[in-house]
Amino acid sequence: MAIVEDLKKAVAKFPAGTRDPEELVRLQRFFREMKDAGVARTREYNLPPPDTIGRSMLQVRRKAT
Repeated sequence: MAIVEDLKKAVAKFPAGTRDPEELVRLQRFFREMKDAGVARTREYNLPPPDTIGRSMLQVRRKAT
C-alpha cells in the first residue's frame, strides 16, 4: 500500500514543519480518544473499482436497447 506509506511519511514530517506541534499532538490524542469511545469513526474506502462501474453501466445500456 504505497499510498498508506506516503501518508504516514507526510504525517511524520508535519510536526517538524508546523509552528505548534503541541497542538497537533493534543488534537491527535483527542481524536484517538474519541475513536476509542466510539464517537468518531473513520470510513473505509468503499467505492467499487472504476472498471466495475463501467461494466455495470454498459450492461444497463445493453439491456435498455
